Amino acid sequence: LSNNTVLAYKSDLKIFYKWLKANHYTFSNVDRVVINNYLASRLDDGISVSTIQRIITCIKSFFSFLYENKVVSQNPSQLIDNPKKRRRLPTVISEAEVEKLLNAPDVKTSHGLRDKCILELLYSAGLRISELLNIKVSQISKAKPFLKIKGKGDKERLVPIGSPAMKLLLSYIDTYRGNITIGNNQDMLFIKEDGKIVSRQACWDMIQKYASLSSINKKISPHNLRHAFATHLLNNGADLRTVQMLLGHAS
Repeated sequence: LSNNTVLAYKSDLKIFYKWLKANHYTFSNVDRVVINNYLASRLDDGISVSTIQRIITCIKSFFSFLYENKVVSQNPSQLIDNPKKRRRLPTVISEAEVEKLLNAPDVKTSHGLRDKCILELLYSAGLRISELLNIKVSQISKAKPFLKIKGKGDKERLVPIGSPAMKLLLSYIDTYRGNITIGNNQDMLFIKEDGKIVSRQACWDMIQKYASLSSINKKISPHNLRHAFATHLLNNGADLRTVQMLLGHAS
């Protein structure tokens, strides 16, 4: 295990041990009810479900160790279930907010043109950030207004590019992108002046910057734009199966 995980488990066990001691328990007389009561007390303290999941994993490993080494006669943690982690709903972005965001970059500047291309593809093609940053210049063709994207599990799908996005991309490739000739990433679409690929964090920061400039008081991520792409398609009459295919979702 990593040092961070070891330190977290060590801290978890120290807190668990103090709680047992304060409530007059030893490791040998702990049962499932005692462990559940401890977990309930931690939840009452306001810790997150993901931290509870880690604590349960830690306690299970620890009691397995105690049982294997005959320190305890039975393993009381075997029947403890991990709570399901609640999935957070993504930030909802309206079509008007997306329009503001897309219009925020100054396309008269080289950076603005690149940023607008990134925003356009994240939204109008519904790409994952990893998919976007792996696009190659050779994939963009005026004669073929679509991208062949390799998504999760190496599954390929064809994603159409709208004419405004295509026009922007061709302009970007002919100007700003065409002027970058250093580095080892010459076929990658989105690279910086030093030839390095634009990072995920840089994309996240860029979206936040334009959201702020557009007076959109929401934390917007690349995934939020992908979610908006799907939601807005459905709102405007697209069928679920088509949206599923465009997103590259198995279900």
